[in-house]
Amino acid sequence: MIRHLAASNIRPRDTYFRSGEYAIVSCARDNSLLVGRMLEHLRPALLQAIQDVESPTMSPAYRAFFKDAENTAYVSNILANITNGTPIHPPTSVNDGGPIIVCVNSPDVIAGTYPWGERYEAFNDCKNNPTWSSQSVSGTPYVVLCPFFWTSGFGTQRTFPPENECLSVDTRRNRFRADYTGLAGLTMTHYAMWVLLEQIVHIYLIPEQLRRGVAPGDKSDDANELFALSPDKALMSANVYVYYVASVYGHCTTFPTPKV
Repeated sequence: MIRHLAASNIRPRDTYFRSGEYAIVSCARDNSLLVGRMLEHLRPALLQAIQDVESPTMSPAYRAFFKDAENTAYVSNILANITNGTPIHPPTSVNDGGPIIVCVNSPDVIAGTYPWGERYEAFNDCKNNPTWSSQSVSGTPYVVLCPFFWTSGFGTQRTFPPENECLSVDTRRNRFRADYTGLAGLTMTHYAMWVLLEQIVHIYLIPEQLRRGVAPGDKSDDANELFALSPDKALMSANVYVYYVASVYGHCTTFPTPKV
């Protein structure tokens, strides 16, 4: 989920760790170290995806999810920014303006006011939506990890994806096969590392979404709905980037054939 708040109205507190340009704030020591490990695992996966984007011909994964070779430079830039933790916000007390990952386990870790005057408090937001594992706070560098991120098993049981997991394809129907959830792809992407990546992608997409007048946020986690997006809409969907990076990471070669 994405919450919209003015950056100047938010102030995370408590101890923090650093992982490159990323700051990890208000997490218990073991959780901070685990988030740091996720970021360390993400970097080579992202570099592999950048290499795939920049290959002379479109790979099957790129063709399936992004479709248009004209967009390779934009996709590569987004992935490079995530890899490097490139600052896109003013410097803070914990880093130079790159993403800040905040564990929310008590009130007032992140609090502020919406532009229309309503108060926002991240802990209550997580508490009132108990199946939310994470949020991105629009206009800020903050990725919020709700308690459910840890209690759901993401952080402890489904942390790092295997390097050989791919979406199953129904070639006769030219679509991805649904898994036990009834949707396509959720078992592939519901690892903590990919959940974290989705929220970081939001941080880097939101400025361009606002410039284009596109409403931030993804309409679906379903791989078939994301596969059906036009090239322009795919560029603005955080989950498309997650499925793409996960597919390259999994060395996947079989995909439906795009119709565009």
